Amino acid sequence: AIQVHGQVPLTVASMLGRPLRVHAVGIEKELNFVDAFGELGRLMPPEVRVEMAWVVREDMLPAGRRGERGATTSATRIEITANLAVTLVCGTYGSPSSLDPDFDVPGGPPDMILGMNAGLYAYESWRHVVDYLHGHPNVVGCFTDYNEHSGVNCAKLGGWRAAQSLEVNPFRQPRAMPVYCMNLPQFSNGFMYVFNEQDLE
Repeated sequence: AIQVHGQVPLTVASMLGRPLRVHAVGIEKELNFVDAFGELGRLMPPEVRVEMAWVVREDMLPAGRRGERGATTSATRIEITANLAVTLVCGTYGSPSSLDPDFDVPGGPPDMILGMNAGLYAYESWRHVVDYLHGHPNVVGCFTDYNEHSGVNCAKLGGWRAAQSLEVNPFRQPRAMPVYCMNLPQFSNGFMYVFNEQDLE
């Protein structure tokens, strides 16, 4: 997603002499795979620096880290590689009663927002992320979904161009997930779509 859809934000961050700021929202399941994200740092050129803020529900953080919120307290920061750092922040992204993406997340406002297996229609809290992206057309949002039907409907929330961006994710889970309530093929991170896609000219 960063290589293909993050060229404009990456170029701007490089021109400003700062890391690319990526906010990963709803990433509770991926908390167990922090080390796997080290591969991202190893695959990027050394001069490309990325700061990821993982925004997770408070009840999903380890017990010793609960109760910390936003930049006003000491969020958990993990230096994965020399050019990749992850900060764990608890709260609901964009909700008036929780985190303001522009002020409460360490590192500053995002250049990109990621949501893995988002299912934007499934949870009310995603509405705040979609509203934020509509209000900030310079922020690229990349989302994955389990199946094409969900991906089509969720991508439409980002407008015509986002709906046209829906594609099979080449980095999806290789085996289909068993789903007994419908006959649609399901894959973890199976389909990807982009809000506010930008092109270098």
